[in-house]
Amino acid sequence: MTDNTDNGHNPEGCGTLTRPDGATIAYRKLEGKAPGVVFLHGYHSDMEGGKALALEDMCRAEGRAFLRFDYFGHGKSSGDALYGTVGRWAADAVAVIDRLTEGPQVLVGSSLGGWIALLAALERRDRVAGLVGVAAAPDFTEDLMWQDFTFEQRRTLMETGALELPNCYEPENPWRVHRSLIEDGRNHLLLRDLIQIHCPVRLIHGQKDADVPWRTALQLADCLASEQVEMVLVKDGDHRLSRDGDLVRLTNVVAAMLETIQES
Repeated sequence: MTDNTDNGHNPEGCGTLTRPDGATIAYRKLEGKAPGVVFLHGYHSDMEGGKALALEDMCRAEGRAFLRFDYFGHGKSSGDALYGTVGRWAADAVAVIDRLTEGPQVLVGSSLGGWIALLAALERRDRVAGLVGVAAAPDFTEDLMWQDFTFEQRRTLMETGALELPNCYEPENPWRVHRSLIEDGRNHLLLRDLIQIHCPVRLIHGQKDADVPWRTALQLADCLASEQVEMVLVKDGDHRLSRDGDLVRLTNVVAAMLETIQES
């Protein structure tokens, strides 16, 4: 089975992309000039967050192409996030880039989305003209989950296949982690070696991020092969970086990158 996209001449650019296994990826798309911008959301988030909408507004004002979408098991896409993996979500990202965009793209990834953006860029080096990470969290399944699990949590995960974790954002809805998330994550670790990405990269990270340590950005910058890496550390910034000032900063960083790419 091949991927099928249904734009349906919808003026709002709403649609679904059908994957070979029948799963559907929900997306919102703006037509416009290149380079386009693709937003990749975080773990247990979706494409309706403040960062995605701020970037969409910016692109609409510039007449620029923009795409946001929900990974498998997130938002309006099909599936259960419990059974999602980094490899699955990276494949979703590559599929939407291939099927729903044209020309060079700037990938903007938030948290998990930063890891997915890096993996997609490695798969589509000829299409990705730039990367922006917002509290990017490469390797988080190993370094921020598995490494922090207690012996009892590890045993529960390995013996039962799933583990329940507190959700600081929605305490009434704890996260459930499947063993496959950890095991598959090990196939996609990036911070152990040189990352062969050579396009411009911008990393924005809050120094009060309680979920992904800001020093992760330093480690990522050191691993990237690109010489065009810049970091913005926000001293009072949290993990989400979704305050009004944070959104202005993000759109300014993306706009500046687009200008740099167009001039090169």
